[in-house]
Amino acid sequence: MASARIDRSNPSIVEWFAEHEGYRCGYCKQEDSNYSHGMWAHVLTVQDYQDLIDRGWRRSGKYCYKPTMNLTCCPHYTIRCEALRFKLSKSHKKVLKRVNRFLIKGEKSGTSEETEVKPSKGTGTDGPPQADKSEQRLRESGSDTDRKKEPRKGMCFEVCLECGMIFYWKIVKEPTQKKPPCRKAKELRKQRKLQKLAAKVEDNSKSKNSEQKPTTSNQKSNEPKTLEEFLDEPFKAENPAHKLEIKLIRTNPASQESRQSDAASYEIFRKYQMTIHEDAPDECTKKGFHQFLVDSSLQRYMDDSLREGYGAYHQQYILDGKIIAVGVVDILPYCVSSVYVYYDPEYHFLSLGTYTALQEIAFTRRLTQQNPDLKYYYMGYYIHSCPKMRYKGQYNPSFLLCPETFRWQPIEKCLPKLDQNKYSRLEEDRDKVDEDGVINVDKTLILHEHQAMPYSIYRRVKPTASDQRDVEEYARLVGRKCAERMLLFRK
Repeated sequence: MASARIDRSNPSIVEWFAEHEGYRCGYCKQEDSNYSHGMWAHVLTVQDYQDLIDRGWRRSGKYCYKPTMNLTCCPHYTIRCEALRFKLSKSHKKVLKRVNRFLIKGEKSGTSEETEVKPSKGTGTDGPPQADKSEQRLRESGSDTDRKKEPRKGMCFEVCLECGMIFYWKIVKEPTQKKPPCRKAKELRKQRKLQKLAAKVEDNSKSKNSEQKPTTSNQKSNEPKTLEEFLDEPFKAENPAHKLEIKLIRTNPASQESRQSDAASYEIFRKYQMTIHEDAPDECTKKGFHQFLVDSSLQRYMDDSLREGYGAYHQQYILDGKIIAVGVVDILPYCVSSVYVYYDPEYHFLSLGTYTALQEIAFTRRLTQQNPDLKYYYMGYYIHSCPKMRYKGQYNPSFLLCPETFRWQPIEKCLPKLDQNKYSRLEEDRDKVDEDGVINVDKTLILHEHQAMPYSIYRRVKPTASDQRDVEEYARLVGRKCAERMLLFRK
């Protein structure tokens, strides 16, 4: 199925950068400690980019880069989540409920409306305050260890707990029962046997009746809410306080909607960078915005498997007619790849970084219904050495890409290794190797003087070329499949 998405008439064209010098790390802030390889993609097919990110590459605009994992100060491990098996965590549900309260009721986090109904100790978010477990056991057992005074038999009394709730007990003195007359052991055993038999018959009868009893719509299900059920709540509410719309906008080639909303989208980006990342105004130019998040060499590809088509998109979050957030995503043959997200800092209280990620997972699940192969959500890089970047591991189930074999490993098996060493081979099987990294440099495709040719022919055409080491390094890092499919530009 992968070969069906390779456009032979319009292959990828890339330009390799042989420089490999250290630069400042944006995570640990060290100077000249971050290393990566890079190339400029003039044209990039969705299948080639899918294969590249499965070897640790990522794109920023038209620039593609791959961290040098065993050398860089903060190793970047490619991370992906299996969307169909995704399970909401408590923190995810908390964000969804916060957004839903705002959309449905207009409640904002930190306002008086919310703080007035602050839950007590041990209280869940779905219901009224309840006592914690120790207090609950006290009520059920009738223990009087926390009572202010010992009540008299047959009287009501109250206990005031720390949560402010009052529980009432009424202890009634039970009448004294007379001891039964002594009976022979044989008679007692017979009676117990008959009682057990009667109880068994009664249990079987109840079980049979419960199986035959039809399920009604009023019966509550024990199944937890799905991600989609949480996200759909505001759309099903009557007269919600706010209306949220999510639009998928194609950026390459730019659609009419993309051009019309460009100014508003850029303004959100500018406010976000200056407020959240504290960038200077001259660092947030419109040209830089386009080079970073709008321009793309990723070619749109249409086939029968996906109505939207594969390629580069923006997901705009429009609140009451105004853009408040934008998620930059790539739709690829096997995944939705998250590139970046930015939002209006005025809505920071909604945790839009998490909320947009959950929306993108739900979006991936919808696309899976059209193309079963498209079932992963790529979240960029997981950086274990940077505590602020570990949140990506909370999207369960997640997998990290081994930097040596390029095989996916469950994150829970990787964390102990990363706790010991910031760079680690994640593949446990020592016999596994990077099969796609075994290359034949002579078969690497070259674009020279507007003609495509294998490297073996290129050396004949240009015998003075002294770039074999660079070409070998390029082919090894992009992998054999891409090296024999993409065109490496050579002057």
